[in-house]
Amino acid sequence: MFFPVRTDRRLQHTPWVNYGLIAANTLIFIMTQAGIQGTAYDRFLLQPTEPDVWFGLPYQFITYQFLHADWMHLLGNMLFLYVFGNSVEDRLGKVGYLSFYLAGGVLAGLGHAMLDANPVLGASGAVAAVTGAYLALFPMSNVTIIYWFIFIGAFEISSIYLILFQIAQNIFFQLRGGGGVAYAAHLAGYLYGFLVGMSLLWSRLLPREPYDMLSMIEQRRRRAKFTALTRGGFQPWEAGKSGASSHAGGEAPKLTAEQQRLAEMRSGVSAALADHNMPVAAGAYVKLLELDSKQVMNQQQQLDIANQLASDGQYDAAARAYELFLSTYGKYAQREQIELMLGLIYARYLSRGQRALELLRNALPRLHDDSQKQLAQRMLTEIERR
Repeated sequence: MFFPVRTDRRLQHTPWVNYGLIAANTLIFIMTQAGIQGTAYDRFLLQPTEPDVWFGLPYQFITYQFLHADWMHLLGNMLFLYVFGNSVEDRLGKVGYLSFYLAGGVLAGLGHAMLDANPVLGASGAVAAVTGAYLALFPMSNVTIIYWFIFIGAFEISSIYLILFQIAQNIFFQLRGGGGVAYAAHLAGYLYGFLVGMSLLWSRLLPREPYDMLSMIEQRRRRAKFTALTRGGFQPWEAGKSGASSHAGGEAPKLTAEQQRLAEMRSGVSAALADHNMPVAAGAYVKLLELDSKQVMNQQQQLDIANQLASDGQYDAAARAYELFLSTYGKYAQREQIELMLGLIYARYLSRGQRALELLRNALPRLHDDSQKQLAQRMLTEIERR
């Protein structure tokens, strides 16, 4: 037996709507257990064979989402809603999240009704929609799992593996036969949530983050292109140096001792990042800059290293890493976040007020989070008063 308990994504806002949905589901379950059963109760189930579901007022597509068969049914759904819904609401906003959640339940109900004539109840279709959206928005986050077999323990797993496992499990059981569980509703919910999340990212209606699914796909594509170029003899660390190779075929030229050293050091940084050893990667990158002050890793690596240096209090090195990021990846979708961070470092720790003013003024009009706007404005006011 295992179940998720939390993710490592830090919330920026309190998810009151998600808390409200959990409370509403729990309260309605308690009310139904207290005696609202029989014919009155059955009217609120989703029953695909009833004409009113299709031709009358289709209220059952909403009401069925708040009914549960027993405590285990309720607790399982609410646990997953708590773990994944908090972060999804944090990205979509309160009104957007509530609309998305209810629509997810409706679409999940439609998926069930098209394949199964049996009545269905429960929030699992809407929760599956939330989980599908989480997969699109936060595929690289980690989920803490509690397991209980002979011993009780915990481990972390990447959300992409956990959610894909859930989807595969639902596909398997749907193909084998439902067995009293509305797997079709789950799968419709997963599909709806994932497609909505990806569409919001692709259309830029939702601000992009470095770890969303589109970013992950872009990173893989860049790595594949990088690998193809290096196999053809292109040496990216030689860019801008005399004698640097730019051809894509033929025998790769011999490296000088300095170039070989740079290649080895870059490899060391990449290896530490692959092992998720951020302190070692950051330290190796600082040494790399001592050898060549213009060395830049790929976009995500550079950002991770700069963030690590900032969290370690190595503000001068962090500022250099962020500046290289901005100059190299000028079209980064969330450039204002980097400008805000760099501006704060210059203002608070490095006494470079003029550069801080420039960065914060650039960032302020493009910041979406109210707390970040207030922070940027406060720092601008403090700098201008000095």
